[in-house]
Amino acid sequence: MHEDPNADAASEGFPTSGSESDNVYEAIFREMEDAVFLMDVRRTDDDYQFVFRRNNASHQRRTGLSDDELRGQTPRELLGDEQGAAVAANYRDCAEQRETIEYEETLDLPGGTSRWQTKLTPVVEDGEVAQIVGVARDITEQKQQEAELQRVYRRFETVMETMSAAVFLKDTEGRYLMMNQACRELFNVEDEEIVGLTDYDITPPDVAERARADDRQVVESGEIIEIEETIPTATGNTTRITRKSPVYDDNGEISAVCGVSTDITDQKRRERELQRLKERLELAVEGASLGIWDWDMRTDEVEFNDQWARMLDHSPDEVEPALDAWEQRVHPDDLERVETALNAHIEGETDRYDTEHRMRTAGGEWKWIRDIGEIVERNADGDPARAVGIHLDIDERKDYERTLERQRDNLEVLNQVVRHDVRNALQLVLAYGDMLEEFVEEEGDAYLRKILKAGREAVDITQTAGDVTKVLLRSETDRTPIPVRPVLEAQIDDVRANHERAIAAVDGPIPDVEVLADDMLESVFRNLLNNAVVHNDKELPELTVSAAVDDDVVRLRIADNGPGIRDEHKELIFEEGEKGLDSDGTGLGLYLVQTLVERYGGDVWVEDNDPEGSVFVLELRRPQ
Repeated sequence: MHEDPNADAASEGFPTSGSESDNVYEAIFREMEDAVFLMDVRRTDDDYQFVFRRNNASHQRRTGLSDDELRGQTPRELLGDEQGAAVAANYRDCAEQRETIEYEETLDLPGGTSRWQTKLTPVVEDGEVAQIVGVARDITEQKQQEAELQRVYRRFETVMETMSAAVFLKDTEGRYLMMNQACRELFNVEDEEIVGLTDYDITPPDVAERARADDRQVVESGEIIEIEETIPTATGNTTRITRKSPVYDDNGEISAVCGVSTDITDQKRRERELQRLKERLELAVEGASLGIWDWDMRTDEVEFNDQWARMLDHSPDEVEPALDAWEQRVHPDDLERVETALNAHIEGETDRYDTEHRMRTAGGEWKWIRDIGEIVERNADGDPARAVGIHLDIDERKDYERTLERQRDNLEVLNQVVRHDVRNALQLVLAYGDMLEEFVEEEGDAYLRKILKAGREAVDITQTAGDVTKVLLRSETDRTPIPVRPVLEAQIDDVRANHERAIAAVDGPIPDVEVLADDMLESVFRNLLNNAVVHNDKELPELTVSAAVDDDVVRLRIADNGPGIRDEHKELIFEEGEKGLDSDGTGLGLYLVQTLVERYGGDVWVEDNDPEGSVFVLELRRPQ
């Protein structure tokens, strides 16, 4: 008995003519890569019934449904009510339309949830749709890729639209295909359809012509170019850096030009400002003859400007760019002091490095330099990495200081002569004058008294002049605590001794406290007391001294019964050379008082006395 080779085909609904083509169809059905299924269609009174007949190996593998599991099942039986109804609806459309239909669907199958692209083709017999052949392609991975591409595209689109740089795409003819928001704002075409526009439509002709030439260069050369250009806008010109790149199609041909344009208007303005500042700095450096050094403290390389070299009579190429070039030229006697100052700044003990030292010139001579620098950069560990500084030529200033020192020494000698020799000679004159009183007749007594008065005034003048010279020779005052009572009482006693007609009274006890002053405090008291007597126009000059102590100051008041001082003259009397009243004095006494008191950190002024005369008020600070 022989088995019919077409029996399986006949039983599965294929034609049973036994022809070679039938075998071909069966082979195709079995081996197709696409998932293929076959179902019977039965027409009922008002609907269709669909029953699955078979599926090929590819369909079984992708769906997880074997041939036995599929055969004889309706869509609802196989897939459930909801999903089966949706599938049957597509089959109904195919049967009713009697033509091939295509659609995409998502199915939950034993093999998992997947996305399908399905094609249904009706088989018509005797004018009725008897079967439907389905060909399904699993497009799950494709859809996932498309979704991912869509997500990437949305992200890319978001990035493009939020970029501050203007981004555009043109075809090879210069027509715009795309602009991001920044680009649309730049060209003021936010509300326009930009596709098809050219630069001639949105920019002046000269700008458009340059842009077109740049585009052609990219298309013809296939190279990326970067250009700086000026783009006019509604708010003024903007300077931009534009980078243009070729875009290739699938065939490797250039199909478009992509551009990214960044606004560098502010950057260019800052560059111009920086250039102007640099020019001004160079002019200032040149005008001030500043030598500049820039020290890399990690390598000990030092960059010196030309003026640094010329200051030492070198040409710039004669100075090695190294720390040794500086150290070898510093005077050996100054080097230790200079290094100490430099190390103090490096250790953070001083705000900057600032020294004066000598440096050897190209001719072997020594020149005084003021060297100022500061650390301007440190590494992550806080170690110094870079310092910058200047050299100032102070050689002439040092010569001038030496000259002043010699003059100061000469003045000191003169001051000693005035205070010692001249004053001693005057004291001798006064002594002999006193001795003459018993030998002078009555008619000569008045002349003798004038001589003695002039002599005493001359002694006072030498004392005051000497004190003024001493003060001027001091550059500053080293204040120390000085007791007030003994110094003031000694000067009051001198007034009583030297001015026999004057009455010097003390109102209350003098406080036993200290003030911040120096060894010339006695000169302050002496000049204020003498001023109250000498400039008094009364036959019997009277002065009263009183003192009071506050928390941080001692206040002394010296009142007299003289003619007083006009209001407009009260500030002037302390100026150098002002006499205060119509008198024969030098005017140096009160100037000396104010100069010393200011150095002590105190204050002095004059008030009116009641009922007449003046009151000199002196405030001196107490030690804290």
